[in-house]
Amino acid sequence: MISGLRHRLPDLEGPILNHVIFWSATLLVVSAVAFGVYYYFDQQGSAPSAQDVQQVQLSQYEQVVRDDPNNITNRLALGDLYYSLQRYDDAIAQYDAALVINDQSTLAHVGLGRAKLGAGDLAGASESFQKVIDQSQEADISGELVEAAYYYLGSVALEQKKPDEAIEPLKLATSIERSDSDAWYLLGTAYLQSGKLDEAVDALRQAVLFVPDFTEAYEQLALAYDEKGADGEALYARGMVAYSTEKLDEAAKQLQAATRASPTLAEAFAGLGLVRETQGQRDAAVIAYQQALHLNPDNFNARSGLARLSQPETAASPESELPAGHPGAQTGGDSQQGVTP
Repeated sequence: MISGLRHRLPDLEGPILNHVIFWSATLLVVSAVAFGVYYYFDQQGSAPSAQDVQQVQLSQYEQVVRDDPNNITNRLALGDLYYSLQRYDDAIAQYDAALVINDQSTLAHVGLGRAKLGAGDLAGASESFQKVIDQSQEADISGELVEAAYYYLGSVALEQKKPDEAIEPLKLATSIERSDSDAWYLLGTAYLQSGKLDEAVDALRQAVLFVPDFTEAYEQLALAYDEKGADGEALYARGMVAYSTEKLDEAAKQLQAATRASPTLAEAFAGLGLVRETQGQRDAAVIAYQQALHLNPDNFNARSGLARLSQPETAASPESELPAGHPGAQTGGDSQQGVTP
């Protein structure tokens, strides 16, 4: 599994993507190289630094390609590694070489599109992602890859300041993967920039559904509510911005004001519950969560919050099992020349 991408668009403050694409074709190469790295340092009898491991790993990947240059799996694995090191031109060269071997390789087209996007070639990136979509009309291609292609097409359109063109591919991305908060965030941003406020609010609410600390989505949501003249909802969104940036006193103040301005807004009570839980105010958190569920029995944050607080205080759940953003969850020199095609 190759590590995910966190990409930022120039005109938007914050992370756009945290996708993880599973490059199944490269797993054997990755496993073999990982064993080689372990063996190398075991023979040296010393503990390697992260940079040492990375350098040896890169050298071994490059050697694998030199030994068998017509093996597309090797090319894809090396391209992925170059990409993870932000060596986009080298990654492009490997994906291009993979497409010479097999011009129908979906993995190579997605990899090439990502690398060109990283290198700033927006038109070239769009062309690669469109090829994946075109292929999906004729063949059975992994939904993850098609969803990623739609996602990237939408992100490129936003980067080109074409929000209307971003909407359709992002809608298709969310239809394939309903839980993709990043795609919902971009879709909400595209709607907001297009002046479609109701649609923006709906999409942005989906973005924060299971990610209660998605700062950028709440910031966009506050803007949408401001333009709609929904004062209580705007207070809620700004309270959640404060919560997600750990300004708990400010968050509590904003969310309490939101519950007074919009007493039927379940999200504001659920947000207040998150704040009180994080502050260690268990009883106050329970009351807020219960009020949220009274208004909306399906509110996810309130239901999961009450579930956590219903456990014995001495039996804390493992941090690794908590959803991102929930109280208690954990927070937390290369080769200079690439292998030529």
